[in-house]
Amino acid sequence: MNQSPNEADSQGAAAPPELAEIPGLAWTMLRRAVADRRHSFRTPTLCTASATDGSPRARTVVLRHVDPDTLTLRCHTDRRASKTAEIEHQPVVAWHFYDAKSRTQLRIRSRATVHLDGPIFDEAWERTALMSRRCYLAPNTPGTPSDGPSPNLPEDLIDGDPDRERSEAGRSHFAVIDSQAMEMDWLWLKHSGHRRARFAWSPDGSLTNSEWIEP
Repeated sequence: MNQSPNEADSQGAAAPPELAEIPGLAWTMLRRAVADRRHSFRTPTLCTASATDGSPRARTVVLRHVDPDTLTLRCHTDRRASKTAEIEHQPVVAWHFYDAKSRTQLRIRSRATVHLDGPIFDEAWERTALMSRRCYLAPNTPGTPSDGPSPNLPEDLIDGDPDRERSEAGRSHFAVIDSQAMEMDWLWLKHSGHRRARFAWSPDGSLTNSEWIEP
């Protein structure tokens, strides 16, 4: 397998990529993370704005789907979680990715949509493994005060997964967050001098800006 310029540089061997190459390299890394559970981009930080005071809210999520053609990034959530209401109140979200191997950081501003039903929702639910469906059987709303440490799971599922029939009860708590990238800030850390670039896309997916910026 050929190394990307970023991966090769982590071993001290490559020159920085050309500006026009960077979006393709970034989206390739993102797609790879969906398939590779060990990839650092697999568990990015998703940032939303509080629906009450607008303050930032950040949490780690699992990257579930990437489509470079539509600039889509996707994760799943419990629809009762606060980020669902936050996105409905303010749909512009921010993603943060960092890969230590290639020393690459991506910050992506996106416009998000929460799917509570429909074809995207149905397909995502069908592809969700039983071990993940178990999370949506939580009896209490995420973030609810608790008397002590709590797994927020039915007692008989604390050490096991539900069967498929029982897992269907979690469907009513499941949600899909899709977001379309609007801007990407790419940073490559390098001992001889960092490199940074910025890109922007229009709603139809056309690249409207690409430029080097100071790191």
